[in-house]
Amino acid sequence: MKRIKWMLLIGIVILGGCQMEDYPETKAFQDEFTREFLVSTEEEEEGYYLFESGTGGYQVLFPKNAVISDKFYEKNGERFESVTFEDYSVDENYYISHDLTFSDYGEDWMDENLYALSTSVNYEGDYEKKKTDNTEIYYAKQEKKYESNEKKRTVYRTFSYIIPKGGDIGLEYIYSAYCYDENESCKIDQKEQEEIALKLMKSVEFLD
Repeated sequence: MKRIKWMLLIGIVILGGCQMEDYPETKAFQDEFTREFLVSTEEEEEGYYLFESGTGGYQVLFPKNAVISDKFYEKNGERFESVTFEDYSVDENYYISHDLTFSDYGEDWMDENLYALSTSVNYEGDYEKKKTDNTEIYYAKQEKKYESNEKKRTVYRTFSYIIPKGGDIGLEYIYSAYCYDENESCKIDQKEQEEIALKLMKSVEFLD
């Protein structure tokens, strides 16, 4: 009987190990907290998985090498969530953050939404409006230069407020890209980063 129990135990351990190995070898799925939000181990499209909000309020493309830290995650019921995706490499000298805030401030609060967004990124200017089949995106971009400890940094941001057409909810999305040190090899391209940011913002789908 003891032999059978040990064989069953060994089988469970082996099976568990196989299940762990079934996760894709990407930063997103190798991080335990991050994979809780990913809909499938299959890429939604090349380089991206599908993220679903912990509120169940929306889905968006998620870069395969990004991770979510529980230190930067906050949720209050089904009407508020703040989450940050981080994609970075010290060796390759880049850092990209995606700061998303979901709330029940929708179309009726648009002026207030854009004012709060502008304040958070220290932006003074207008927003362009883009439409998808199901959403409206109010977005802008900026370039900010910083210098500290003899290191120079240029941060390229594309930021938006996204609402479903006629909806009473919304999503603030701030996409920031920069190199850790511009004195080193810096491959961040502003145009390319803006295109990526808009691609992700357009991928937002609000759920009923």
